[in-house]
Amino acid sequence: MDILLDVGGTRIKGGVFDRAGNLLGGIMEFDAKAKESKETVIENFCSILTRLRQTRPDEEAEHIGFAFPGPFDYERGVSYIRGLDKYESIYGLSLEEEIKKKEGCLRGARMFFMHDIEAFARGVCARGEAAGQKRVLCLCIGTGTGSAFMENGAPIRTGGKGVPENGQIYAEPFGDSVVDDYLSSRGLKAICRRLTGTERDGKELFELCKKNDAGALAVYREFGELVNACMEPYLRSFRPAVLVIGGQISKSLIYFGEKLEKTCRELGIQILVEENTSLRAMQGLHLAAI
Repeated sequence: MDILLDVGGTRIKGGVFDRAGNLLGGIMEFDAKAKESKETVIENFCSILTRLRQTRPDEEAEHIGFAFPGPFDYERGVSYIRGLDKYESIYGLSLEEEIKKKEGCLRGARMFFMHDIEAFARGVCARGEAAGQKRVLCLCIGTGTGSAFMENGAPIRTGGKGVPENGQIYAEPFGDSVVDDYLSSRGLKAICRRLTGTERDGKELFELCKKNDAGALAVYREFGELVNACMEPYLRSFRPAVLVIGGQISKSLIYFGEKLEKTCRELGIQILVEENTSLRAMQGLHLAAI
């Protein structure tokens, strides 16, 4: 069996998969404790792995996979996250070494790491509705902006026509700074503060939009204009067959997606909403393990 984790800054989701890629039981969700000390973060990972291992006590874990946000050295398993209000206490540490120092923490399993959005995109292209499409662009908006430019099921990392270096748009120039400052939860909150005088997260705004709250609708309308302004150049130059929107923000597309949907219609690009981002990320990890 394989134990696979989708690591977020607020929550960590995990599942156990068999060698055929079937989820054994459901996906479990845990507090990430990402702002805590190094010792707490490492102990938390070990506790999560142990909990997942205990769901299949009679089977050995062959692989442990982490879909992890960047910046991160995925070959060495070292986090370089800093200034993002998460996982700063483990900066520069080998996660594998630290985890395997702990007594009984699945030392015999092969551990590996993958960019969280790349794992998601691989799962989408192999198991999701975008399966079989030649060119797919995946976008996840949460703590920051995650992207993956996919061709024939594999990520384009070298840059090129319509693709930024490493396939990541978060650090590309946009507005007065970079994309990540706008297409993110903090970017959404900044609009909310300016337009309403209050600070609400995406979930709160979504619930208010369902009640036809004028302020929340105005926030998402402006946010949608920024999303379209940022993504349109990539859509025109890369020309994917499908744009996949993932993450929690995908649920709010009905309120911010009008201009983006119009651009995609003009370009003949299909928009797909993938709400089960964690499952797809784990499926992408599984593909790397087999």
